[in-house]
Order: sequence, then C-alpha cells, then structure tokens
Amino acid sequence: MVKLQNKRLLLIEDDLPLAELIADFLSEQGIRVWHAVNGAQALQYARQHPFDLVICDLMLPDTHGFMLAERLQAVCATPLMFLTAVGDDLTHVQALDTGAVDFINKPVKPQILLARIKTCLRHSRRSDDNAMAQLGDYQFDERSKSLSVNGKAVPLTNQEFDILWLFIKNPEQPVSRDHMFEQIVGRPYDGTDRAADLKVCRLRKKLEACGCGDIRISTLRGQGYILTLVQDA
Repeated sequence: MVKLQNKRLLLIEDDLPLAELIADFLSEQGIRVWHAVNGAQALQYARQHPFDLVICDLMLPDTHGFMLAERLQAVCATPLMFLTAVGDDLTHVQALDTGAVDFINKPVKPQILLARIKTCLRHSRRSDDNAMAQLGDYQFDERSKSLSVNGKAVPLTNQEFDILWLFIKNPEQPVSRDHMFEQIVGRPYDGTDRAADLKVCRLRKKLEACGCGDIRISTLRGQGYILTLVQDA
C-alpha cells in the first residue's frame, strides 16, 4: 500500500478553479501540493523542492507541456503525468514518448485521479539496495532515473533510462523484443508493432550524440537486444 502522507506533488495547471479543486482534494488525502500556473513557476519550484510526482497540463500560458517536461527532466528526475483535455491518440503517444508515466484525459473523477497517482507512486518506489549499478565508468541510479559518467550527468528521459535499466537488470543477457515491448510500451507484443525497435534506435543515436557510444545496444537475430560496454583496444 502506498502511503500518501506528506508526499510532495507539483501541480502545473493554469485553470485556477480546477487546480484549486485538485489541490484541496489531494491535500485531504495527506499529499502536500505545490501549484504552478505556468512553466516558469514550475521550473522555479522544481529547483527549490524535491517532488515525488509532477502533474502537468499540456496547454500552458508560456509553454507546451512536452517542452516543459524536457526542461523539468533536466532539473530533476521526478515522475511526471499529464492531465489534459487534449486526448487524441497521437498526443497520447507523444506524451508517453517524452517519458511521462501516465496520461489522463480531463475531466477525471477525483477518486480515479487518486488511484492513478497511487499507481505512479507505487511504480516509482525503489529499493535502495537494488537501485544503483555500475558499468565501467557509468553510474546508474534507478531512484532518480539518472545516468552519469565520471560524475557528469548524461541527459536522458525517464523512458530512455528505463530501457537501459532493463539491460542493467539482465547483465550479459539478451532482452527479448516481447519483454522489452511489454515493459516499455505497456502492452503485450503483437508481433508487428515496431514501437520498441524505434525507441531502441532513438536511444542508440542519443547515446552516440551524448558521447556515450561505448554503451552498445546490439541486435541479436531471433533473441532481441543485448547491451555491452565497448572497451578501448
């Protein structure tokens, strides 16, 4: 069971009546709520306070939620869910591709919102004993979903880190496409959807662009993917 008492939540919502309703309801559940009306204020709060969860609207006065999510990830690794009236499938997919842990359409009943919050918090809890890993000069911290090399942070989204963490949990073993698809996309693999392959391809390019090309994700025909660290000859 997830304990909500004193959990810290950043609500980014410019609809003041709605924000007040949500904040009041969550406060009654024991959650401490900070409310930001725009992206600038949200970034200020994120720099000043550690949060357990961020709930973000998409259409904000000074920025789009997707752009703000990327900036927030550069400041902190807090799980983020979108709560928005924009509910088409493409927007939903794009939201999850940014690394968001959930996407909720407005209007939503308070108890449903609370249940989704509990699920996000439950999934974000990590055991300290199993949350750190080392690969060569690379340090992985699953609690903050962060990767660093020699003390320098590597800019990854939460989902990009989650893909790498799948490999870290299966050292020197291939990760099947079925398993990766189910873990990353969130539904069973149907044999045709290439979403997981696209995410791996983007991650490869991201690692190369960040100077981390020695982290190699190779395709093993009929087996899936395997992660190796390429050592200098």
